[in-house]
Amino acid sequence: MERAELANNYIKEFNSNDEMVFAGRCLDWEGGRLFLPEKLRAYLPDNAQFIQHDKRVMAKALSPHLTLEEDNDPRIQIYRTSMDSFLSWLSLVASGLNRKLFLVADIEEVGYWVSKIQSEPIVHGFIQAYGYQERMTTLIKAFRRRKNPYRNWYFIRPEVMRSVRKDRARPGAPQT
Repeated sequence: MERAELANNYIKEFNSNDEMVFAGRCLDWEGGRLFLPEKLRAYLPDNAQFIQHDKRVMAKALSPHLTLEEDNDPRIQIYRTSMDSFLSWLSLVASGLNRKLFLVADIEEVGYWVSKIQSEPIVHGFIQAYGYQERMTTLIKAFRRRKNPYRNWYFIRPEVMRSVRKDRARPGAPQT
């Protein structure tokens, strides 16, 4: 199998895995109603098809210091399980790059997720605590050092944007 074809299969695996697509949406969206993959519905008492996504609950779920007493919302296990699947897949991508099964240029779409995760502090503790740090570092080096469309991408956190808007609304604040 050619390296580009193998890389394409990795991307197809991500896009066809509802759990990983769900994890990506959770990273991308601050909140709102999200379709829940069938495998994750068992965590909800009524096997609901949707959850009300909340980045604050997600942050709690991904805390490496989460205690059993704090695990009182079914979304916590949903977030943890889906993020574990997502980070495991990214680890496989990093392994493929390390073993030169494909090149960054063959799988450059992953650069979006590397940039997104780098910009999401709520995931960083989970990555460190559960053994993903080495592989994520591999991906960061691969996608941030080489020429690819995501090399200089950074996501501005919503709370930063809210603070900028508040400053602009303040009387006498400089307008840009």
